[in-house]
Amino acid sequence: MPTSPSLRRTKIIFTLGPATQSEEMLEKLILAGVDVARLNMAHGNHEWTRAVIRRIRAVSAKVGREIAIMMDIKGPEIRTGDVEAPIELKIGETFDFTVKPGDREGGEEIRSVNVNYQDLVNDIHVGDIVLVDSGLMRFEVLAKDNNHIRCKVLTPGALSSRRHINLPGVKVNLPSFTEKDRLDTLMGIEEGIDFVALS
Repeated sequence: MPTSPSLRRTKIIFTLGPATQSEEMLEKLILAGVDVARLNMAHGNHEWTRAVIRRIRAVSAKVGREIAIMMDIKGPEIRTGDVEAPIELKIGETFDFTVKPGDREGGEEIRSVNVNYQDLVNDIHVGDIVLVDSGLMRFEVLAKDNNHIRCKVLTPGALSSRRHINLPGVKVNLPSFTEKDRLDTLMGIEEGIDFVALS
């Protein structure tokens, strides 16, 4: 059975970040056998990306072992807006996701958070599940109008600013490849990346 790194079918991928981007740490990782450096473009800008690509190539050349570079583009996302302080949510509580802040009929007071995707009210239906913050909090859609989605809290938690929203089984009308993704990919091609991923 082949054991040479170039013949291995399984690859070791690591994500570049504050703890792994120094020349010293890159050298250790490459010598330890990593095969692919993943650049998470959800958190990286072009200046940082160009610098780390060049650093990876330089360290690879120095140690005599070339590794691949994979750019993981951000893709579309739905996020909550900013909140002044985390909102503590309890099981069974009613909570609204709001695409356009505005007064409700009768001045009803329900705690809520804004979301960055205006068409959410068109894509989601009563009974759908809304996952927030990597699924740490779960909600069930009870009702909706043109601006608000009324939900029941299924899994409690503290909702803070800019949390990621997932909608399992819901077809959303967001592009799978955004303008940011296009610009990031073009820059990556200029810098000679080996792979593009959309995770």
